[in-house]
Amino acid sequence: MGRGIALTEGESAQVRLLHEQGESEREIAKYISRSKTAVHNCINLGDDYGTRKSSGRPKTTSARDERQIVKLASNGQLSVREIANNFHQQFSRGAVHNVLSKFPYLEWCKKVGQPPLSDAHKQARLDFAKNHMTWGDKEWGKVVFSDEKKWNLDGPDGFKYYWHDLRDDPQFFKQRQMGGGSVMFWGGFGNNGTTPLAQISTRLDSEGYQDILKDNLLPYGTKIGGRGWIFQQDNASIHASTSTSEWCRRKNLRLLPWPSKSPDLNPIENLGGMLTRIV
Repeated sequence: MGRGIALTEGESAQVRLLHEQGESEREIAKYISRSKTAVHNCINLGDDYGTRKSSGRPKTTSARDERQIVKLASNGQLSVREIANNFHQQFSRGAVHNVLSKFPYLEWCKKVGQPPLSDAHKQARLDFAKNHMTWGDKEWGKVVFSDEKKWNLDGPDGFKYYWHDLRDDPQFFKQRQMGGGSVMFWGGFGNNGTTPLAQISTRLDSEGYQDILKDNLLPYGTKIGGRGWIFQQDNASIHASTSTSEWCRRKNLRLLPWPSKSPDLNPIENLGGMLTRIV
């Protein structure tokens, strides 16, 4: 029986993503309209899917070839396999990797996560910094910082690697705001303690979020931030909804105006990172 047509790179990426999210091979095959065998092979072979083993001795790279390989890698957009494909498989991935290892200013790095920022987002972050540049321990000591944190059983979201030319600035990848996950918690902390850690649904709505705040924030706010405490939350839809805004108004919550897509400004992110390393 003849070999079927291999999955494209786009289809392979879809297969891996759906597999990571727990979909069965049968469901994935149905979703992308390809055979279950093709899906199985893609999952089974991983990064080796779609590569061919060449016969005979691998071709030696010339100085010109090496310059082209380094040029492609320096752009920071291609993997070793993709660079090898640019040469129509004249060279193996091992040969390409050996070339790159000769150059000390190239290294295989993980991209740092960074949310996509528009000019409006950048201006809002700048305004926030200007408005709070005179705050000291007294003011920040009143703030109860909060956030939701998701952990995946199959590992964290958004790990991407690339060949980094050390002579250039590091690259960043655009993070998803919310991806598929397995378990999620809400929590808060401040100068004088923490709130309870509340397990929540990844499909939490505004009403459910308000219940979380009622049970896990309101009884602890004064203890953590003192009299006149201030509540910090990001601009997720369930936080900024009309329903939640009205609920906060009725509860006389003082809210810290927060620029969108600014997780790096929230110190609770450091606590989340510590928990991630433990988990």
